[in-house]
Amino acid sequence: MIFEGFSTENKKLVQTVTTAADTLSKDIFETHAERLSSRGGHFTENELIPVYFTALLGEPADDDRRAQYKNMLYEMRENLIKSPKLLIYIEYELKSPTEDELSAFDGIDISDDQTMLNSLCEMINIEGDEIRTKLAREALPLFVGSLKGEAMLQMARELIVWLDRCTNSDAYRANHAEIPLLMYYGNIAPGVIQFLHFMSRIGFDVLYICGNLSMLTTLKRNNLEGRMQIFELERSVQVAPYPDKPVKAKIATVAYNASRELNNILYSNDTLFRDFQFSDMQSVTLKTTYDEIDILWHQPSKYRTGFAVQETSVTVPNIFAKISGVKDGNLNAYWDSVKWKLSPNTRIIYKSPSYKKYVDSYLDVYKQYCDGGRILTDKLKNSPHNRYGFLSDSLQLLIFNKMQEAADSGFLKLDPSELLPMILYVGTNLDREILKLLQKYDFTKDIPKLIIIDVIEDTFSKVECIQLVLCSLLGFDILIYTPTGYKNIEAFLSEAAFETHVMNEFKYNVHIPKFKIPDSIPEPQSGGLFGKLFKKGR
Repeated sequence: MIFEGFSTENKKLVQTVTTAADTLSKDIFETHAERLSSRGGHFTENELIPVYFTALLGEPADDDRRAQYKNMLYEMRENLIKSPKLLIYIEYELKSPTEDELSAFDGIDISDDQTMLNSLCEMINIEGDEIRTKLAREALPLFVGSLKGEAMLQMARELIVWLDRCTNSDAYRANHAEIPLLMYYGNIAPGVIQFLHFMSRIGFDVLYICGNLSMLTTLKRNNLEGRMQIFELERSVQVAPYPDKPVKAKIATVAYNASRELNNILYSNDTLFRDFQFSDMQSVTLKTTYDEIDILWHQPSKYRTGFAVQETSVTVPNIFAKISGVKDGNLNAYWDSVKWKLSPNTRIIYKSPSYKKYVDSYLDVYKQYCDGGRILTDKLKNSPHNRYGFLSDSLQLLIFNKMQEAADSGFLKLDPSELLPMILYVGTNLDREILKLLQKYDFTKDIPKLIIIDVIEDTFSKVECIQLVLCSLLGFDILIYTPTGYKNIEAFLSEAAFETHVMNEFKYNVHIPKFKIPDSIPEPQSGGLFGKLFKKGR
């Protein structure tokens, strides 16, 4: 956050304050008193009103950062809705005044511009908010005073009607004492930009968000006195609906981007949780170095970078990676590494040739549970094709929701006509061992694991790739060991779904040792990056 000092002798009652792009989503929650005290002022009635007036244009170019950005937008609006701060949210367009709204101006004398302007100012009355009523009456001439006749009347009517729409509610009257936030999302016309400036001048936080960078020219051309702080991201996209749910994202860990210390990974949250306190979860795939996988592998989710809780939901940072090749060609160390990663919560799978276990016509059965791109969850739950009736309702719902998320994720390279039916087929026929791991999965604690060893030439099937995506979305750690370096999951999985770590040698005709699942989690390894970071005797 960037602070400016305030002078108590400043005659302007409203001043804009600046923020930083990475702190904006937190800064807007500051109370009026907090904004003043952090800048050397103090709070009294009729005190200076410091407001944020900010625009976020475009989206990050990188897929991982874009997913994180969308999640930030989702969480910001959700938190605003739940907070004491009043949110006035407008999406796509601010409609012109209706005939009924315009009828209130029928008695205005338009024969003299100054008389008309005085009458228009007197029409502004924000019930219960004398300060912003006064500020709005003072600000109106700044926006329409240079216009004449009908042009003045038309613009003034729009500003006054739009102001009334934003403030004529019980919610406003109950919460206007704190600084309200007007959030506008989508493409915008010059006249509406004027309205945003008007609202900023009368003591509102204003935040404009749009993925379309073509709005930048219009925004800059109408940025009166440079009051709007504009953040421009790299990529321009067509405006889509505001994010209404979290999306699967990758998060770079400490060793990957060297931005934090190791303690931030291992001890990022000291909160104690009740057993099975949370019924819902969202996974984020960690972006790690190869060595860092060993550091994180047996860490409970609450100690990982990116772990978060929100009411009944948990964000679980998980691993989904392919190990391609064998480091230095050392197979003994390679298999020791696999053995060390086994735990009671692990299922180990040896890849075998894929055989098609269904016929295309069978997928038609599942089309009745689809409506466009959506899964009809209630209909599926109460159907004979729901094989999970023995599971808790919350776990059933979680699995169904992750099936929808798999369809929406873009991770699966399948024909659109078969995508949902295939996901429904696979999602309703998960292996019983997977269901057992899910049933005992406490989202804040040990993470269930899938380790797949692939030494054959067959690529993964559509079914296998869907299974992996569903398990990843359900929070499983997944490692795919491929000593040959051959393509396997890439056949039907987008690279955005997983990480790939390529070693310096490939091995063929490999004999796989027989592994046994241990009764407990093994002790930390003494070698490698983990051993270097933790000295003996400590």
